[in-house]
Amino acid sequence: MTKRRIVVVDDDQTVLTIISAFLTQTGYEVFTAKDISTCVDLFKTRRDEIDLAIIDVKIGRESGFDLADILEKDFKFYDQVFMTAFFWEEKTLEELLERGKPYFEKPLKLEAEVLPFLGQYFGEGEPSP
Repeated sequence: MTKRRIVVVDDDQTVLTIISAFLTQTGYEVFTAKDISTCVDLFKTRRDEIDLAIIDVKIGRESGFDLADILEKDFKFYDQVFMTAFFWEEKTLEELLERGKPYFEKPLKLEAEVLPFLGQYFGEGEPSP
């Protein structure tokens, strides 16, 4: 099986560390970005290596939706999943539904929700290290 590469974008270093460690231990290669600029720089150099982006809806003062638009426009990259702690905000929910992309509510349930989703998304069950 090919090792899948995932970019996780979140302004919270603790969240990045936890998600990255979990996904790495379960067989994925993980890149992290703390803001839009870092993620765009990563895509400029490694676009062809990235299989999926997991993007926080609110990246500090920046918008994960804006990042998704940049990835689609500039890199023709559409494999995105959102995560948010603000699921209850009507505007956020409307945007998530309008985009039609998968999303997770924070705190993430990595083993119960994210890992099974990734196996199904990549069509290969759970990855092996």
